Amino acid sequence: MLVVNAIILQEICSIMELVGPIIDVLKCLGDPTCRYIDHHRKLEERMNDLRAGEGDLNIRRRDIELTIKAELRWGKIVKGEVKKWLLDVQEINEKIQAMYQRAQNVSCFSRACLGKRVAEIIELVQKTFERGKFTGALVIDNLSTAGVAAELEYLEGETIVKEEIWNYLMGNEIGMIGVCGMGGMGKTTVMKHIYNQLLKETKAPFANVIWVTVSKELNTTKVQQVIANALNIASLPEPEQERERVAVLMEELGKGRYVLILDDVWKKFPLSELGIPKPTSGNGSKLVLTSRSIEVCRSMDCEIVKVQPLSNEESMNLFLEHVGRGVLEVPSLKEILGPIVRECDGLPLAIVVLAGSMKGIYDVHEWSNALRELREHVRTVKGTDEEIYERLKFSYDRLVDSKIQNCFLYCSLYPEDYKISRMELIEHWIDEGFLEIGSRKVLYNLGHTILNRLENNCLLEKVDDRKVKMHDVLRDMALYIKDRSRFMVKAGMGLRELPSKQEWAEDLEKVSLMRNDISEFPPDLSPNCKILSTLFLQNNENLQWIPELFFQHMHGLCILDLSFTCIEQLPDSVSNLEKLNALVLFGCHKMRYVPSLEKLKALRKLDLCYTAIEKVPDGLEMLANLTYLNLYTECLKELPIAILPKLSCLQYLVFYAESSTLKINGSEAARLTKLEMFEGRFNELMDFNTYSQSIQGQRLTSYLLVMAPFEAKFDVMPLEVERSFLIYRLVSGEELDDKKSAKILQIVAGMEGTKSVSLNRGIRELRVDGEVEPAKIVKKLAKIGVEIRAVQPMLPYHLSKKDVILSGRQIGRGDPVALPSDLRCLRIFECHNVRSLSDISFFQQTNELRFCSIHDCRGIESVLDLSSSPSPCTPFQNLELLWLENLDNLHMLVKVGEACVVPIWSSLPRPGIFSHLKSFQIEGCSNMKHLFPFELVHDLQNMEKLVVGNCRQMEEIIASEEEEENHKGKGTYSATTFTFPKLRKFELKKLPKLKSICSSNRKMTCDSLQDIEVRKCPNLKKMPLYLPLFQDTDQQSSHPFKSIRVYPNEWWKSVEWDYPSAKNVLQPWLVLG
Repeated sequence: MLVVNAIILQEICSIMELVGPIIDVLKCLGDPTCRYIDHHRKLEERMNDLRAGEGDLNIRRRDIELTIKAELRWGKIVKGEVKKWLLDVQEINEKIQAMYQRAQNVSCFSRACLGKRVAEIIELVQKTFERGKFTGALVIDNLSTAGVAAELEYLEGETIVKEEIWNYLMGNEIGMIGVCGMGGMGKTTVMKHIYNQLLKETKAPFANVIWVTVSKELNTTKVQQVIANALNIASLPEPEQERERVAVLMEELGKGRYVLILDDVWKKFPLSELGIPKPTSGNGSKLVLTSRSIEVCRSMDCEIVKVQPLSNEESMNLFLEHVGRGVLEVPSLKEILGPIVRECDGLPLAIVVLAGSMKGIYDVHEWSNALRELREHVRTVKGTDEEIYERLKFSYDRLVDSKIQNCFLYCSLYPEDYKISRMELIEHWIDEGFLEIGSRKVLYNLGHTILNRLENNCLLEKVDDRKVKMHDVLRDMALYIKDRSRFMVKAGMGLRELPSKQEWAEDLEKVSLMRNDISEFPPDLSPNCKILSTLFLQNNENLQWIPELFFQHMHGLCILDLSFTCIEQLPDSVSNLEKLNALVLFGCHKMRYVPSLEKLKALRKLDLCYTAIEKVPDGLEMLANLTYLNLYTECLKELPIAILPKLSCLQYLVFYAESSTLKINGSEAARLTKLEMFEGRFNELMDFNTYSQSIQGQRLTSYLLVMAPFEAKFDVMPLEVERSFLIYRLVSGEELDDKKSAKILQIVAGMEGTKSVSLNRGIRELRVDGEVEPAKIVKKLAKIGVEIRAVQPMLPYHLSKKDVILSGRQIGRGDPVALPSDLRCLRIFECHNVRSLSDISFFQQTNELRFCSIHDCRGIESVLDLSSSPSPCTPFQNLELLWLENLDNLHMLVKVGEACVVPIWSSLPRPGIFSHLKSFQIEGCSNMKHLFPFELVHDLQNMEKLVVGNCRQMEEIIASEEEEENHKGKGTYSATTFTFPKLRKFELKKLPKLKSICSSNRKMTCDSLQDIEVRKCPNLKKMPLYLPLFQDTDQQSSHPFKSIRVYPNEWWKSVEWDYPSAKNVLQPWLVLG
């Protein structure tokens, strides 16, 4: 009976196995029969389409993730739509994997239904791929650095405080937390550690973690904008629309749980006025304030967490962390360490600054004296706010040198928590006379030395290589030292009006009102500030007018900075400021009139860069002490005859090199023997040669010399491969409103390689940091009707340029051009009588050249001609970049005669012409057939970028041995592999006759290659490239390879690779079209 039952059960199971697929079939029969058959028949084809679509989608995903990863390092955040897209791709990948599993065991009856499902997923993949073509930036600026880890300082102790705050954040009872303690106690440091911990905590229940630095004066607009950036709010209503702004922020913050950290709060304020919903146990959000005032925190209903002074043991650990544990190895110092640390009373900032001032000192007498001085500082102010400042002032006093002390105090003129440019500081120190008098190179070196010392003594914080920051407590201490009655500092406080008449005290020495929103001055205001020496009004971008009376009593004014304001003309009273040392009008793009400077005999600096002046100010010729003159303005029409020799002290002189009207006399410029930095354009070869010959052996640290008639075309964009920071000017046209400006920023920020981008609408200047080809930026913006052109950035000496541009002149052997012997970058445009660079005597005398480009020169037959020289040629031995464009008659890179050829098998040293070449680009050279001579390939070991485009006759990238023999009659070279160990980017574009990269029996090993692009090369049938990916297929994710872009698609299908499965290996990185 049991056996019968078992047999029946087996039959039932067999029937059920058939029933399932039959039911599936019946379901599909709801569609038209032909569609059912189509799904059934084309399953394999659709699975292949799915694999291809999956590959394309994941290449796009990988590109977007890499771009985002690079952007996040620069303090940006991912847009919400991009986050959602990445999540959608993840879900689709999971569905595709499920399809692959089903396809392995599909039965005949299930094929149609599976085919239908695959078709649906293919459609979903295609739609998602199209959604991934983000036209704008993937990220947005994040002033709050939400989601980006803060740079942490060493934290000693405070374990209990951290745990208490963390428990409040993770609990449900407390919504608002106030972290209190005196200045320098470590409140911000504690919260930075917690902030980073929140970012790392995957189980933390918060959608957003936002950090906002509030500072002493609450700027509501700024705080709202920072929060909006963190929440990816693209367009917050204007500040005038207060209710709308508040409503938008309320709504967005109410969508999810958040932690909002408001650092350095000084005054009570209603959360509702900023658009911050009050955190409660119901909404689960948290607000953390840090403040020196416990009363402020209590008045805002915060749960108080007090940061306590460090214990003696914690204080000693923190001190040793910064001073170095080497002091413990000096027996005589052990007894004094305890007393000197105890004088800091557990205040972390005081301990750190004290350690900085004592670092590297091991003499017990000096330590004993330091202890005595420290006790004297603190004794008289016990129990007062000044107690903190006196402890810190001890380290200031130990600077000893009044020059360095003044440099430190000067930093307090900048806004609180402001990141200050090192070069801007040094320039101001020079203007003030803190660095005495000398060459600019010496002064720059001294300025950097002082900044380094202030950083090492912990009196300034290093932001990066270009910027520093002053701790807010140290800034308060600096203002305490100078006495606030002598310094009026209201920088970055959002002021809309000038301080009242009563605030302009007679004994004021320095006034800083920079970076406010001041738009006008009271017409009758005439401050009686006879000893005022420095007035900072820069970056008040709405300021249009200064009344005549304002400067009437400022007889002692030495420094006046009005940069980046909208002032159209200076009042005539400026002409009477006879003690003025520096007049800075950089970026005053509406400035058309500067009154007579005849009386300003003390003036040493005049900066008119990016102004709208059409002629130099009257009396300029009387400024015999002028050392710095910046006339980089395209509006300037002419330079008065014989004015330059009268300015014999000039060290820095810059003109707008693209001017189509300004003439510079070479003989006059040659008489400026103290120049260290010069930029200008000479229209005649004689003027150029006169000046170029005059600077041989002189001390110019930076120069840009252009020799071109007014009608000539050229490009001043810097070629240097190591520079990633470029500046573009927007060609005059329509006004840039908010919408247009946002569109420009969105387009450029979204381009591959962009790290950061900023736009100054006033001077119509676009700054781009990153590795983006300028031509691509120009082309992208042209599509929205914005015309831009690259300009040469004016660099400090330590990033000096030594560039020459020649255009539209005869410069061959019959018309010799004299080039500076230390030239680093040479660009030649439309000079048609030159057959090769060897026609220029410079190339037989020097090997300093690093960068070279030649454009639109019809006479060029070869870049170098060594046929007449029996000795090895050296000019290009140090060349790093070579760019050749539109050279119709170019046949070869290097013409080598019998006398100069060194056989490959010879034991003699080889010329090594391109041994340092990193970047090579050749485009539009229609007569080149073979790019690199076979014998020179060995010199390309440092090549990082190779771009070949639009060369209609190009047949080979590396000439074959047979070709070389035909030209030279030499022997063969038996090696089978060419090695390019550093090549990262390889592009071949629009080469209709290209047959091979190298001869068929050879291969190219490229261990560092990341990007390959092949477009419109129909006759290229074989790819001899060999990549590490081919050998290490199990570790593909760890390789730096980025993409292989090809067009048309048919080429990819037909091309052969030396490595058999290369296409399969490269599939994840393939971009078609």
